[in-house]
Amino acid sequence: MNKIIPFILPVLYCLWGCGSQKVVATKYYVIEIPMDSVLERFNDTTPPTETYCEISQVDVNPAYSSVQIANRNNSRAITYYSQHHWAIRPATSFTRLTLDYFKHTPIFRNVSDRFWRVQPDYILETTVYHLEVIQDDHSFSAHLNLEFRLKETESDKDIVKHRADRYLELENNDLNLFATAIGEIFYQELAYLSDKIITEIQVSP
Repeated sequence: MNKIIPFILPVLYCLWGCGSQKVVATKYYVIEIPMDSVLERFNDTTPPTETYCEISQVDVNPAYSSVQIANRNNSRAITYYSQHHWAIRPATSFTRLTLDYFKHTPIFRNVSDRFWRVQPDYILETTVYHLEVIQDDHSFSAHLNLEFRLKETESDKDIVKHRADRYLELENNDLNLFATAIGEIFYQELAYLSDKIITEIQVSP
């Protein structure tokens, strides 16, 4: 019995130490756009066109499509934060944001992610190529690289294309700031896109 005790005690101390370690909770982040700014950009009295637009599911590069948030500190090396995740997969977030944005802009008579009884005049396709934190020495930036394509359903031709590869420096490595910056960039590019669409539709016969 006395020979067994020296063996058991270290095991018990180890189990007690492991059990007393503090569990680090995972934090979840959301991407949002300032809807108040969206409403301020447009005059409510401006009538929309008599057209319908379908918002396709946003296509996100597989390297960034999961709930894991990517960090790039080398031109070819990506790591993922283990305790910081997106609350919703980026493809779903960007699709919902795009749909909400165009529901509040006087461009189309109606927008939806799926029409049942109406053949949409246009389909908006979006591809996200990069969605990541860029770490360079002691600086951090939000990087969003995306492309919008508004296709005319009848001809299957691109009516409007808009590509943006944006970096926004962060004050520090705070993923709340990162999520906010991604939302701001996405909103600004939606605004550029909507201006292009309005111009194209107005000048089109």
